[in-house]
Amino acid sequence: MSAVLFDLDGTLLDTPSAIATTLHTTLAERGRSASEARVRATIGRPLAASFAELTELPEDDAEVLASVELFRRLFRERAVPRARELVFPGVPELLEGLRAEGHRIAIVTSKIRPSAEELLHPAGLYGLFDAVVCHGMAERGKPHPDLALLAARELGRGPEACVVVGDAVDDMRMARSAGMRAVGVTYGVAAEEDLHTAGAHSVVHSVAALTEVLGTLPAPPPAPHLPAPH
Repeated sequence: MSAVLFDLDGTLLDTPSAIATTLHTTLAERGRSASEARVRATIGRPLAASFAELTELPEDDAEVLASVELFRRLFRERAVPRARELVFPGVPELLEGLRAEGHRIAIVTSKIRPSAEELLHPAGLYGLFDAVVCHGMAERGKPHPDLALLAARELGRGPEACVVVGDAVDDMRMARSAGMRAVGVTYGVAAEEDLHTAGAHSVVHSVAALTEVLGTLPAPPPAPHLPAPH
């Protein structure tokens, strides 16, 4: 493996609780409600899909679109300013270590690009990634393989040289459908059993354990020796 594709929410940043709170607040302001279990089950999906599920309306319904915009405003006001403290301990060191070993790394997220960047910049992580691939940049989102394959192309790696790391079943399904290795983490949203059922090759329970697993990735091959020009 020479490229690692990371999910964002629940994998690098401890945002699921903030997302769940903001989903509840948005629903309440629209005169709706949903159980905690239903709300948390939608975390990791594109916002339109989440609100369509929670309101039982089509994704292009005016109420769903208004809820998406309200969520983004509330999340920007309340969660984004805390981005740096939401980074899981050990994540910056993990990313810097992978880069130092010559591996290429990318974000693959169901967030749209502006929403991803507004978290990554204040979190101090943006400059560590070789690519940031977001919802809407490919024809289909997770769990389809499109975003992962796009990230692999941007990194100049084949699918067989990539490993996907994520906390949701859709991350695992995306990885398997793209022909990539799948590593699940349980400190985000999904439980270990669900990650395995979705196709995870391995599951870890902490950033420290993830660092150990990714530390076994083979180093990229050395650059070919070129003869000196005459």
